[in-house]
Amino acid sequence: MGTLTSLTSRTTGARGTAAEPTRVSSLRTTPLVAVPLVSDDALAASPVGFRTPGAGSGTVLPLPRTRGTSPVPALPAVEPPAARPTGTDPTSGRKPQDIAQLTGLRFVAAVWVLLLHASYIPGDVFARWTAPIAPLVAAGPLGVDLFFVLSGLVLTRSYLARMGARPSVGGTARFLRARIARVWPLYAVVTVAFGAWCAARLVFGSDGIVAWQNPQPSLGPLGWIRQLTMTQMWTSSGIEGVSFVLPAWSVSAEWLAYLCFPLLVLAAWRIRSWPLPVLAVFAVLAASPVAVVPLVTAGSGESGAWVWLLRIGGGFTAGMLTWLVVERLPRTPVVELWAGRLVLAVLAETVLVAYWAASAPASAAIPAADRLWLAVPLFPVLLGALCVARGRLVDWLSSPRLQHGGRISYAIYLVHFPLIEITVVAMTRFPALAPNSSLAALAIPHVLVASVLVAHLAYRWVEEPARRRLMRSSSPAASAVAHG
Repeated sequence: MGTLTSLTSRTTGARGTAAEPTRVSSLRTTPLVAVPLVSDDALAASPVGFRTPGAGSGTVLPLPRTRGTSPVPALPAVEPPAARPTGTDPTSGRKPQDIAQLTGLRFVAAVWVLLLHASYIPGDVFARWTAPIAPLVAAGPLGVDLFFVLSGLVLTRSYLARMGARPSVGGTARFLRARIARVWPLYAVVTVAFGAWCAARLVFGSDGIVAWQNPQPSLGPLGWIRQLTMTQMWTSSGIEGVSFVLPAWSVSAEWLAYLCFPLLVLAAWRIRSWPLPVLAVFAVLAASPVAVVPLVTAGSGESGAWVWLLRIGGGFTAGMLTWLVVERLPRTPVVELWAGRLVLAVLAETVLVAYWAASAPASAAIPAADRLWLAVPLFPVLLGALCVARGRLVDWLSSPRLQHGGRISYAIYLVHFPLIEITVVAMTRFPALAPNSSLAALAIPHVLVASVLVAHLAYRWVEEPARRRLMRSSSPAASAVAHG
């Protein structure tokens, strides 16, 4: 317990006479190092100038200690804790700094899907190389669901304050323009390029196959219109035979979620103050239909009717609710510690579900494809904990290389499947590249590397320039959040 020295002054005489010299009184209290100065005028009026030499007008030295008290050490000023990440400021329009670990996780999810589709290449070369992690590779569809939850979380973080308070036609238009600028240019380029490849196969091929899907996508005028407007999934109950590029089904599903977002964010704004446990439970429940419905229907597999709608609707909504929890979580060492432990626990459980699904026999009551969905309700927990966790995993996901990988993850997701399909066609046309041949074994890793390299080039020369060009004439606020 130190001494708080306070200045007291007493005026005497008539108005206008000078004040008596300041007297010093001592009060026992907690030591203070510096006293904030209200104003320069107030300091000038004091008979004792306790200004720090060379310092600004906002700091004064500790007042002299009285006889018999211990000296008060001069401690360095402590910066206030960093503010919690919040949504975009509705007045300035500035976008909050990205959550780095989520950006890195995007790259992990994209590579997960890439490895799954690489396992479709004929032959057993890839299977031999990836045998120890084969169940994780087979669980690659979960990477898409991870993207859905991520999308709902990130967009709610960026737009909750801007669009949630009240309906706005202008705000909705700016949001949709930003989303189109973000996803459509590269999607259109890849769709047109691979659609032309499919048309060439139809004209010059002899097997009638235009894409390695069953059924085949339509190459008629209506099919092209639906592809380029990203609406091809809206009337389809399954995902195969709908898009020229098979993974593009999820882009069409996301576009549907974007159109619903202006209404969803209004509801999110009104429940944002609900108790955190309630919001957390709702986030998990929102992601659960895709896990529950196949069990109730005795297993319908990934191609089951309208499962894609459960995946995008549940995952996207779960991500939105997850952000409502994350935004209000206190950033304390204890919370960060337990969040890191929760991340590891959820990852371990996801791996367990993947290996359990892979072990399902053909006669199992719950097929392997349906077992995988039991991991989806874990994703809101994973992402919510990852937002506030600290540790080596977070540092790794935040590394510069994974940050760039996260930025090009959308391009990886779009370009890798056409490269794989072209490789498969080459294997069927050239005997030297036949499955399990030495050249085929050499080609497979090159396809994986080429997918990342082409994605980097597509991001640099197509995706980002097109996004900036489309947003150039819009407001600074819209341009700032177009990356979301």
